[in-house]
Amino acid sequence: MCDETEGLDTATLSADDHQLPPHQSPGAAGQQPQDPPARPDVPHEPPPEIKKAMLAAAYAEQMIERLAALQNEQVIKYTGISRVELGLRVWNAPLAEVAGRLGLKKHVLRRVCTLFKVPIPPKGYFNTGFAHRSIRWTRVAGGGGTR
Repeated sequence: MCDETEGLDTATLSADDHQLPPHQSPGAAGQQPQDPPARPDVPHEPPPEIKKAMLAAAYAEQMIERLAALQNEQVIKYTGISRVELGLRVWNAPLAEVAGRLGLKKHVLRRVCTLFKVPIPPKGYFNTGFAHRSIRWTRVAGGGGTR
């Protein structure tokens, strides 16, 4: 019986105790958390002109990605490889050699590269030594992986 009364006493004691959240110390119990003072010179949102420009930039980025994807589809249709892969091949070997490997003629491959914005090296690029080339490689913008 003695154990039951001790249990009741501890239960009433714990109900009377004020529990603090774990992140507060006993000294801060009476204080309310304060927000830092708001500075009137610091805006909370960008101005409408900047918002509009940000939305336009995001839309333009989506359109560029879509254009690259469409170009990639067309390059795959005509050559059997992706735009990125074609760009790498064109910059690593002469156009005639790449065209022969793809089963195309040199002028057809040049036309495909020009139409679908795949950068090609200038004339005489492979006639100079590697160390003396002014342009070494130009990256092709995305639009899907290699095939």
